[in-house]
Amino acid sequence: MPSVHAATLAEAALAPAAVFGAANTTALLGWLALIALPRRMRARRAVAAGVVPLLLSIAYAALIAAGWSRAEGGFDSIEAVRALFASDLALVAGWLHYLAFDLLIGAHIDERAERAGIGRFALLPAFALTFLFGPVGWLLYRVQEWATPRMRAALATEGDLPDHRGALEVMRWALLHADRRLLAIAGALLALVPPTLFAALLDDRTLDGANLWIKPLKFELSLAIYAATLAVVVPRAGRGAAATRGCRWLVRLMALGAAVEMFWIIFQAARGTRSHFNVSTPIDGFMYSVMGVFAVTLVVAPLVLAPAAWRERRGGLRAGILAGLALNLLLGGAFGAIISSHGSHFIGGDATGATGLPFLGWSTTGGDLRIAHFVGLHGLQAMVAAGIAASSWRPRTGAVTVWALAAAWSAASIVLAALALGGVSVLPASPALP
Repeated sequence: MPSVHAATLAEAALAPAAVFGAANTTALLGWLALIALPRRMRARRAVAAGVVPLLLSIAYAALIAAGWSRAEGGFDSIEAVRALFASDLALVAGWLHYLAFDLLIGAHIDERAERAGIGRFALLPAFALTFLFGPVGWLLYRVQEWATPRMRAALATEGDLPDHRGALEVMRWALLHADRRLLAIAGALLALVPPTLFAALLDDRTLDGANLWIKPLKFELSLAIYAATLAVVVPRAGRGAAATRGCRWLVRLMALGAAVEMFWIIFQAARGTRSHFNVSTPIDGFMYSVMGVFAVTLVVAPLVLAPAAWRERRGGLRAGILAGLALNLLLGGAFGAIISSHGSHFIGGDATGATGLPFLGWSTTGGDLRIAHFVGLHGLQAMVAAGIAASSWRPRTGAVTVWALAAAWSAASIVLAALALGGVSVLPASPALP
């Protein structure tokens, strides 16, 4: 009897579902140690590269010992691998293999980055990609490691833009002198696009009538555009602005906010459930609140650039940056708050988005607050581009032109929001399919 009882306890302890949940929590502790603890703490890397991988390895060995003899298949063909992982024990063992080795790669990235003088917050995009897509995160870090000394040299020798340049030349200068840290964040987000597209092609599951992977794809593109725009704005704050404390915090918040949001949105898509407006469980509600905090932070943080932008001698460019920052906060932030308080972006009509505009999903049968939110947020890009153009084409009246455009943009956004709140669609209804 004791031996039978012991065997039952051992089998329960090795239940695939129980091991899977415990392993996920354990691996997450290792990643949190890398991200949250300062490098001067010895326990940080000891946890991430020592204790946690060791525990995962012990569990992996136990699963292999318990289930290998009963599993069918092998590694000599794709059919054999498929048969092998038909066993839950083998599948969970493979998952532990993935968790342990990805964490070890993360710790290795952290060790190399410390020698290269790369801060741990700058590693957040590489950590997130390593956690989600393994080798893609390692690839991003190697690009980051290669680019870091070149970025520092470029920032140290950055010059001012000569006067009397055309708009295209100004845009080219802005791109060449853009903040490399924010461009790296934009690049990390764009690196997520190919695997997300691949997932959308392979996974035909839908949520509210749309493919599960469309939402992660939209957020990847939107945040990448946002980071790239801020990267272009930073050098206009003048020589040395990129090294200011405010700009450093802007970069850190952008990296942390983008990493947290994309992790949760992708994780929820993989689970087949909502990332927004989801309070069905305590963790879902908590993460929804966390994303809300980061959304507010990401529209407020760029205001640290406003004082430096005010000193810009070109009136049109100064107006473009200041108007863009204002619209980003007042319109994009306000409409986002309305969506959050309403609990949905739909007002009347089809509340699923199944008949909405392709890819964007904007409702064609009722009001949709996302349209006003989109226009308000992207006022930043429009105003900065207008400021660059106005400073070259209309140097004397450029500021007036930009502020007039900002007023018109604001009015259009407010009208779109009012129509959405009234349940009115501003888009033509989609034609019925035969």
